Amino acid sequence: MEKEEAEGGFRTLVLEAVRAKSPGMPVSEAASLAGTAVSVVTRFVRESPDVVEATMRAAEAAGIVDQVAPIFETAMQYLDEEFDFIPDSVGLAGVIDDAYLIYGLMQEISERHRAINGETLLPSMTFLVMQDIKRLIGDPTATRLEMAIVAFARRQNVKDTIEQIAQRIGCEGLAMEMPSTAKMPGERSPLADVPDLELGKRWSGV
Repeated sequence: MEKEEAEGGFRTLVLEAVRAKSPGMPVSEAASLAGTAVSVVTRFVRESPDVVEATMRAAEAAGIVDQVAPIFETAMQYLDEEFDFIPDSVGLAGVIDDAYLIYGLMQEISERHRAINGETLLPSMTFLVMQDIKRLIGDPTATRLEMAIVAFARRQNVKDTIEQIAQRIGCEGLAMEMPSTAKMPGERSPLADVPDLELGKRWSGV
């Protein structure tokens, strides 16, 4: 995130995408949209550890921490691996994939609890921007991340899973339905107006 503050790489990507999609948009409006995108994505990344902690507390309160502890362990194992879907070295765009995977695993835990007990562990607003984050990442990386979330939730080996996903998913990815694709009536993501960035086609760390 320090690199973004110094160089503004992600902001530049958003501005380029906005100009390509809406060349007639006023400069001030485009700049405002880019600023919103940087702010929302930065908060999304920075708050990912807080979401893990909140999910753990909720799981403890619900008495299911033993059942979901392996998913927490897998999330931490992924962060320790050298393998990465988008290289961290590219700045804010390079950590958005890590945060998305962590949020996805926590959402998986929350949705599992809902399927059994009728209530999610965390408020739906926690995952409001997930669908748009996935869209900004784009395929093939978005599909790789979705497959990783499913595999990690099943306690599959992190390193082996990433390598297998890289071999199986081509340039276009696959259509998959995940909790992150669920619509939330009456709630609009602050990233809804940000054009597709195709981060997954720009970089691939695997």
